[in-house]
Amino acid sequence: MDPFEHASIPTLVYLALSEDPAWGGALALIIGATFPDLDAFTREHRSYLHSLLVAIPVFAPAYISGNHYALLFSLGWLSHLFLDFFTGVIPPVYPLSRQGWGVTITARGGPSGTGFEVHLLERYPDPRHDYELNIGGSTALALLTLIALVIRLH
Repeated sequence: MDPFEHASIPTLVYLALSEDPAWGGALALIIGATFPDLDAFTREHRSYLHSLLVAIPVFAPAYISGNHYALLFSLGWLSHLFLDFFTGVIPPVYPLSRQGWGVTITARGGPSGTGFEVHLLERYPDPRHDYELNIGGSTALALLTLIALVIRLH
């Protein structure tokens, strides 16, 4: 999943659920939602910043303190991990284990019938490689999110 999708999806949820959304809150959420992909520039993508062992200790004090911006940043981070769980794997206890987990869900329909298949993925995170983004559809999503931000926060 690319940064536009990681930023747009939680921002749309924030705009839909928040009674009083603000630009600062949206920005904190967007930064948090894209922050974990900084580990793409380390030895392994989906490593330290995709680990619950790192994300939960950031979320807990933000939640306890009630700091609105810190909470939105950490919720953005957790939304990133949630979305990556469905588009690949996350290593929940990295660096204790490099083992990653994820889920793929496939829906089928046609003359032979319909159905769903759910598969649990288990593999190691991807080694570092050039970070390539296909941003065609996600650009449209980002533009729609920006329009929703402007309308909702005007």
